Order: sequence, then C-alpha cells, then structure tokens
Amino acid sequence: MSLRDHGFGRKSLREGGGRGTGDDHVDGLFGSVELSIYQTPNTRPKGFETLKAFVEAQDCELVFTHESPPELSRHETLRITNNKDEPIPLAVVKRAHRWAHQRNYLHSFFRPMYR
Repeated sequence: MSLRDHGFGRKSLREGGGRGTGDDHVDGLFGSVELSIYQTPNTRPKGFETLKAFVEAQDCELVFTHESPPELSRHETLRITNNKDEPIPLAVVKRAHRWAHQRNYLHSFFRPMYR
C-alpha cells in the first residue's frame, strides 16, 4: 500500500503538501517525545550529517529505521528521541522540523496526553 493507492499521483507527491518554512505549525510539535521524518525513496538527505551532529549535541538520538505507517512503507524513517525521559528540546524540534520542510519530507510526532 502506498500514497498512490489513496489517489496521490507522482506530480502531487513531488509537490508535497506544504512548502512553508517549517515555522508555520511547529508549535504543535512542542512537548513531543518522538519526531519522525519520512525520507522520500531513492533520495539522499542533504544536510543530514549536520542535523545529526546538532541533535546528538543536544543529548538526543537520531536513528534510521524502516518502521513507518503502511502508506509510507517505502520511505525510510528518521526518528528523533530524547535520551532522557523528557520531551525533545525545543531547539531540536524547530531545527528538525525546518529541515524536513526544506526537503519537503513528511513528518509526524508523538506527544503524550499527560504533558
């Protein structure tokens, strides 16, 4: 199953959903304990090493995984989590979110209800 099965053609997938700066809905991600960025198949993410160095300097972890929702089964997932049992620092959320928007990557987050 892929996004094409849901009516999205090649052109719409390349255009993406929102070409914003990454600051337009970033406040919805504040308090997240996990941030997932779905890398488009067959692409190399430019600036990945810089992002990874920044994330790790903030005591967080960035890992590649093949775990993704069924609609995005061909996408690789970059998962950012905090090494502590706390939300991801705001600076990391902002930078990773902006990075995802600049590359037109889909992204999702998990924010516990109790926070």
